[in-house]
Amino acid sequence: MTTLYDVPPDHIIRRVAEELKKKKEIVPPAWAAFAKTGVHKEMPPEDPDWWFTRAAAVLRRVYVDGPLGVERMRSFYGGNKNRGSKPNAFRKGSGSILRKSLQQLEAAGLIIHDKTGRRVSPAGMAFLDNLSQDVLKNPPAPVPKRVKPVVEEPKKAEGKKGKAKGGDKAAAEGADGAKAEKKPAAKKEKAEGKKADKSEAPQ
Repeated sequence: MTTLYDVPPDHIIRRVAEELKKKKEIVPPAWAAFAKTGVHKEMPPEDPDWWFTRAAAVLRRVYVDGPLGVERMRSFYGGNKNRGSKPNAFRKGSGSILRKSLQQLEAAGLIIHDKTGRRVSPAGMAFLDNLSQDVLKNPPAPVPKRVKPVVEEPKKAEGKKGKAKGGDKAAAEGADGAKAEKKPAAKKEKAEGKKADKSEAPQ
């Protein structure tokens, strides 16, 4: 028999999240639109349906590791907090989100709460195993990766600069050529003057 352990976690979580949207007990609170999932996060989730994804992940976690409580689950959904120049430090996830999710799943009959903690109910176990069998036969399509838009840099006007540089080089070469031509001519004149002086000198 196919169970939750036979399918990848991301596949079953996406499938369970779709089914939880159909249950009237699973409703995002009013603050879910702008709340962060923990103090280690800088921004709220971008996915508008993140509450159902988190509830599905919580249900799977209770199935795998239950019975457990809110405080233990906070460690699963924590992360490193960026503290600037100081080293990063681990912070636990939001307990309110987990508590509300567990309460809603309990109201839907998928989780049982007793003195040992919260564990999956027989109805919840059957719910997850049936969906696992469905996912194994018909796996969901892969999630498309986000592609960052490439911003083209404005092209620099190289033509004008190239012409100016070429003109400057030509002018410089022309000036150097003139100087080079002048120097040998001056040397020749001096040498001819010296020879003439020697030849004119009386013997």
